[in-house]
Amino acid sequence: MSQTIKVLSFDLDDTLWPCFPTILRAEELLYKWLSANVSVIASSYDVYQLREKRLSLINSYPELAHDLTQLRIKSFEQLAVEFGLTDDWIKPAFDIFYAARQQVTLFDDVEPVLDELKKDFRLVSLTNGNADTIKTGVDHWFDFALNAASVGKLKSEPDIYWQVQKMANVNAQQMVHIGDDPINDVSGAKSAGVYAIWLNREQKQWTLETCEPDAVISSLHELPTLLSKL
Repeated sequence: MSQTIKVLSFDLDDTLWPCFPTILRAEELLYKWLSANVSVIASSYDVYQLREKRLSLINSYPELAHDLTQLRIKSFEQLAVEFGLTDDWIKPAFDIFYAARQQVTLFDDVEPVLDELKKDFRLVSLTNGNADTIKTGVDHWFDFALNAASVGKLKSEPDIYWQVQKMANVNAQQMVHIGDDPINDVSGAKSAGVYAIWLNREQKQWTLETCEPDAVISSLHELPTLLSKL
């Protein structure tokens, strides 16, 4: 690393907070709302079947893979057609899910480490999902936030990292990305020439053959020391 690192970009889901329990709780609250307000859907599908129906839509609408909000709304629209419903329930149903989706519990290492890093670096958040940095309460750490829907490409592609470089007026060698997903974080960042740190909280084996992370940490607590050595 011949240039000074100026920008650190962070993934959100499963990097700053556990994703699955957050989404599961939101979907359970949504299902409870559907049971009370659109009972014909809830009486035909359980919460897990609805999830599988939504996930299968990616095959039919690959152009929505980068926009989880529109993908979920599309799943509601198809349910409306299936059951001959009007669409007046779709927005309130999504609003129930979306509000609950923002109720996150940060990993213990997030607050102290980001507080420390913000003193020396510009911090940016990047996500494929629809977590909102303001609604989740993490926006005070970040100079700006980007998501796949706004950029039009998943984080597995270089575009979102190029956009950070443009907005922050830095080059690839002045940026480090930190995230948990081998494809969406490590491979994506490296495809844009960005230094990639794999946050491997669960001690998984690296199985991706196309690239390797530049460094591996199991906790964000390791990050300041690692960055000081670059």
